[in-house]
Amino acid sequence: MTEKFQSIESKINKPVTWLLTGLMWIVAVLIMVIIAVVFENIYHNFGRYLKNDITIIGILIFAQSILILCCLALIKGLMYKRKQKVRKVIINENGAIFYNYRNEVTGTVLYDDLRPALNTTADVYAYSTQTLKYSKTILQIYLKNESGKTIPAAVDFNFELMILSNQYELYRHFLKGIQYFRPDLEIASKTIDQYYLTSDKPLRKGLGTFEYVMIFIFLMAGAGLLYLFILLFKIII
Repeated sequence: MTEKFQSIESKINKPVTWLLTGLMWIVAVLIMVIIAVVFENIYHNFGRYLKNDITIIGILIFAQSILILCCLALIKGLMYKRKQKVRKVIINENGAIFYNYRNEVTGTVLYDDLRPALNTTADVYAYSTQTLKYSKTILQIYLKNESGKTIPAAVDFNFELMILSNQYELYRHFLKGIQYFRPDLEIASKTIDQYYLTSDKPLRKGLGTFEYVMIFIFLMAGAGLLYLFILLFKIII
């Protein structure tokens, strides 16, 4: 490998990202509308509920509290700590450099900082965090902490509230950088095969299971909340 190591930058899948973000804001707005409708219903019918069936007031207040907590959590997730959230990564001859929406560096994983593993055969390998609903790929690496002890760390190109169209290429390029600049480190053979590190023409990867499942979940959540809003509206009105 005598050619210059190229830099690549993450690319946002804007249609999918905007769809998911838009759905989350729609859900937040629908919840706020439901909160307003329930509050108005309690306000205008408080005396009647108190006289006829006090349990209705308790149910409505409990439901209102849950809705408010859900709405606050959703808005917090969309807006909280925007400055710390990763919005871009550039992989170059130094390693992976992460940026926020202001184009400020929020973190780095440099090739020079990588360390050999202590108790495993491979120094770098890819693994999936599997749950009942989805999985996502992460690279396992090893770094030194402040005390000089080698500890496991992760390279994660799964950005919060953002879908990347070239995530596979980012992982592959970072691994190619390890091969180029840190030939002393051993990459797991399964990871080499997974990212075609012995070939210059890797298979292109589209949206993975994680992205499709997340789209499905948000679509179902939006449809469910819309149905709940219509149902509550019919009951109250």
